[in-house]
Amino acid sequence: MQDAHGEPAPGRHRRTRSRRGFLGLAATGAVAGVAGIGRQAFADTAPPPRKFTSQWAIDRRRFQVGRVLAAAAPADVASWITGSGTAPGDLKAEMEAQVNGLADEAASGTGTARGDVVVSWVRAAATQRSIWDRKYDFLRTGSGGAGTFGIITDEIRAKYPAELGTDPQWDPDKDSHRTVWESSLTSDERQTEILRTSTAPGVSRHHLGSDADFFDTTPQDWNDGGPQTDHYAWLRANAARYGFLQTYTADSAQNSPAISQERWHWSYAPVSEAVLRFVRANEPLVDDALAGLWSYDPARYTYIKANWRNYMFHVNEKAYFA
Repeated sequence: MQDAHGEPAPGRHRRTRSRRGFLGLAATGAVAGVAGIGRQAFADTAPPPRKFTSQWAIDRRRFQVGRVLAAAAPADVASWITGSGTAPGDLKAEMEAQVNGLADEAASGTGTARGDVVVSWVRAAATQRSIWDRKYDFLRTGSGGAGTFGIITDEIRAKYPAELGTDPQWDPDKDSHRTVWESSLTSDERQTEILRTSTAPGVSRHHLGSDADFFDTTPQDWNDGGPQTDHYAWLRANAARYGFLQTYTADSAQNSPAISQERWHWSYAPVSEAVLRFVRANEPLVDDALAGLWSYDPARYTYIKANWRNYMFHVNEKAYFA
């Protein structure tokens, strides 16, 4: 089988055109006479997950996804990226197949109940706004809060050692933490603290459907030797075969500013990488969409407004093939 450019498609036989291969090509309009058909013509069968054997194969699919984005209305793509619209073409079905395929194998490979594998997946801008607001407003548990969050940065801990001690995360139910958050931190500092582990509405990669959190999202549990060590080793060894990369790594976290390392957050690279290229080519369009999302209270978005590009682009962009 060959892809749209006449080159052998990685990991597939060249003799016959399979149903799965036809679905993939139809989604990008690569088969003569079927452009725009996509999965609609095969509604009785969900597409199986794609398998990848190299970064080259991921990049090839990313190029094809880029053509799908280029064929769509730019404003519609920007709306999807910022959490207020839907993915163009058949990308939603493809992302669902990939996340579910990886989750199924992760459950089997680690002996984890399938329902405990994916702990967070798609979040619309409205949901991300509620997360951002409850953290920014430092809501107590029982008053809209959800307990501890984030990672206390070294810079803030050094300023308030007596109040924060060695606590690893912010705790809205602790009076000493509340004193620092409400009385001492500026709006920009609050945003910076939140942004170590949580993005603002419109900037979250969870809007896409390509990114999911696996097993657990407690940062300290993913430290070397911690409870999630075996799960991280499994993801490192297997996620790339489904086209996934670790979005936030120790290396990407060295950029400033950037999200801290998240060993639980994995991204279907053919889509998320194509999205990054779209954003780089359409920054004013995306900037306008974000300004609309943040217009209800611009004061709580001053820092991210000036730095959203860094948080979006300061990520890992390569899959790990063991």
